[in-house]
Amino acid sequence: MKKEKIAPWWLSHKPIISVDYEENDAYAGDAKFLSLGHASWNEEDYSAKIWRHSGDRWSRQSEEMPIWRVLDLATLIIATINGKESKLNEFIQDSESTDGLRDFLNENMEMFEPRLNELRRLLTKGNIQKASDDIPNIFDFATSELSQDAVFAWIIKWADPKYKDKDEEMFSVAQNFVRMLLGEKDYAISSINVGRQWNNIDIWVEINDDTFLVIEDKTNSSIHDNQLERYKKIVEKEYEGKRNKLYYAYVKTGNEPLSVLQGIIQIGYKTVSRVDIINCLKMYHGNNTIISSYLTNLKCIEEETQSYRNQSVENWDWDAWQGFYMDLDLRLGLNSWGYVSNPNGGFLGAWWHFTEIDNGEMYLQFEKQKLCFKISCNVDERSDFRWKWYNNLISTAELMGHPEIIKPQKFGAGCYMTIAIVKPENLFGTGIVNIDEVIEKLKEYQKIIDACCKK
Repeated sequence: MKKEKIAPWWLSHKPIISVDYEENDAYAGDAKFLSLGHASWNEEDYSAKIWRHSGDRWSRQSEEMPIWRVLDLATLIIATINGKESKLNEFIQDSESTDGLRDFLNENMEMFEPRLNELRRLLTKGNIQKASDDIPNIFDFATSELSQDAVFAWIIKWADPKYKDKDEEMFSVAQNFVRMLLGEKDYAISSINVGRQWNNIDIWVEINDDTFLVIEDKTNSSIHDNQLERYKKIVEKEYEGKRNKLYYAYVKTGNEPLSVLQGIIQIGYKTVSRVDIINCLKMYHGNNTIISSYLTNLKCIEEETQSYRNQSVENWDWDAWQGFYMDLDLRLGLNSWGYVSNPNGGFLGAWWHFTEIDNGEMYLQFEKQKLCFKISCNVDERSDFRWKWYNNLISTAELMGHPEIIKPQKFGAGCYMTIAIVKPENLFGTGIVNIDEVIEKLKEYQKIIDACCKK
């Protein structure tokens, strides 16, 4: 077949942006082009397509999918590669083949890794200059949890006293790193044995003759499937009568709701945050580039998370909103925060101050910039219920001097309904946000809910 210079434009799917796929994939085979364009089922919709050629003509085996479905499929692949669970609620349909799939993914990471790195590069926000921009930083590319596992295991290995004479600075910071994970600042360490991926445990550490440490390492994913409890049972059974000091650490370098961390602590794990690691590693005064590069990478993530403090709200990105919600978590005690999916693409939200009313609850919820007063209800006549509590809330707000609490453009009709909102400019103002003033306003709104619900 003579190679086409462009993807076919005369068929049902009309390409707008195309990729000559043979130039990008040595194993492309009959897959000749990728394209984004007008969908074959409706010219007003857009779709993604893989163009295949049989050798004589464009094949009916070509695949066309809605763009959001391609993203969902990518989410499923990435979650499986990382051994995590996504918000798609995937399930194992063929348990006998899962090990084979995982082996295939691990064996082909050389092919997957560049593509995952390119996704990360495209998704990285560009509004904050990274501290590592002066020189290339390996951790701008080594972003997976497996990469972080390797760094942690490497640091921990340096805590063995036999390496003290090799690099005393590395030995010192490594010993403090292990003590941080144990939660024992004066723990005497005489020997270290460390490994990875035993019974799905990310990192395991044998310390001295009597101590065993489990490390569950997370970047941006979270716990699933009672994995922490399962690891404890495995270790307790394996080391019964062998080692009597068992420690469990949950390390999270991304951001996580306080409610999740409190649950992890109740299970019996010590939680170690990004800031904890920064405070430990910044005491290193040597010239090892791995330590300095990793520390720079963590500081960059922290800077992005804290950027809500020095930007106007319309410029907050995903990380800034997480930082803001973490601040609210500490000062107001949120029930939780996280991604909320909906047909419009979803949002990063936070919800708290659930207060009982007849047949339901009233509470506050951020939908990014919009603050919502919401109700949940367990009645059939939701319209009457909604109007009753809307009128109660508005009258209470007016009596307490808050006319900025207003009716939304339209009411919902589900079990969870927004009955009033505060526009962003009335809560956050303009320019750099005064967080203390926002917190005080939110406390006033909590009092309004309390007064309203007492009626």
